[in-house]
Amino acid sequence: MKGRVSHILKNYGIVLVLLIEIIFFGLVNHSFATFSNMITVVRQASIVGICSVGMLFVLITGGIDLSVGWMMSAVGMLTGYFMVTLGMNPILACLIVFVVMMVIGSIMGIIVAKLRIAPFIVTMALMNVLKGFSYLITNGKNIYGLPDSFCTIGQGYIGPIPLPIILMIFALFLGWFVLEKTYFGRYFYAIGGNEEAAMLSGIPVTKTKVATYMISSFFATFAGLVMLGRIKTGSPTTGNGYEFDVITACVIGGVSMAGGAGKPYHVLVGSLIIAVLNNGLIILQISEYVQVILKGLILLLAVIYDCVQKQRQSKMVVLEG
Repeated sequence: MKGRVSHILKNYGIVLVLLIEIIFFGLVNHSFATFSNMITVVRQASIVGICSVGMLFVLITGGIDLSVGWMMSAVGMLTGYFMVTLGMNPILACLIVFVVMMVIGSIMGIIVAKLRIAPFIVTMALMNVLKGFSYLITNGKNIYGLPDSFCTIGQGYIGPIPLPIILMIFALFLGWFVLEKTYFGRYFYAIGGNEEAAMLSGIPVTKTKVATYMISSFFATFAGLVMLGRIKTGSPTTGNGYEFDVITACVIGGVSMAGGAGKPYHVLVGSLIIAVLNNGLIILQISEYVQVILKGLILLLAVIYDCVQKQRQSKMVVLEG
């Protein structure tokens, strides 16, 4: 019985944290637990959730992608420029932007995998390139006048459910399908668990790593387009700081920073925890600076917990050996 409880807490304890968080804010302020606000919370989680699916792949392989926030900004600015300034068809504009960003992702992957440069350095460098590019497109000016047909992606509804929530569910399903239902999905876990062993077993490590950063770029682009449609404005600072929320959502959800572990539902729960925290603190009129401090502490505690768990597992393996 004790072992069963321990197993449940280990695998689903983070869901309990989410429920406690919801109950706490619901008791402190009754307007928090209304249906309309719960829909708002999930919609707020949708953009982080979509982008976090791509980050999940990167973290599973033991890497990290710091460029996703500014990639979302670049996506918004480039798409807006194509549609508003050049008068391009929205679908064509989105397709071109997907291709451009995935090429950038492949470049990051090649540098990380073939030159063996630390992902932290490579993606931080590309983060700054994308940051400069976001400002360069229109000299730092916002882009207005996006087509209403495009903005449906961020503001539309299917019944009572906002379209961004449905798109997040689709993104999570896509990530789950690749990781759980394809042989290719096993490669990511194998590389994150032991890259050398994966290479010796015949897994194409270099190609898989390149694909990992392309996947991250795909979902960051997806999230950037949803965000652009939601705010109806292309702004060079839209994605600023999103990389922090995305990484935090993954880690507190249970995705290991050391690689080899993580599931799409971890991303969902982590994104909801971040969204509930943001929404609850805003309703309680807590200072934005306090919110930043709290999220930083939460990420630190999650990383410490992950490290402790890894150390315990290593000790158990040594003792069993």
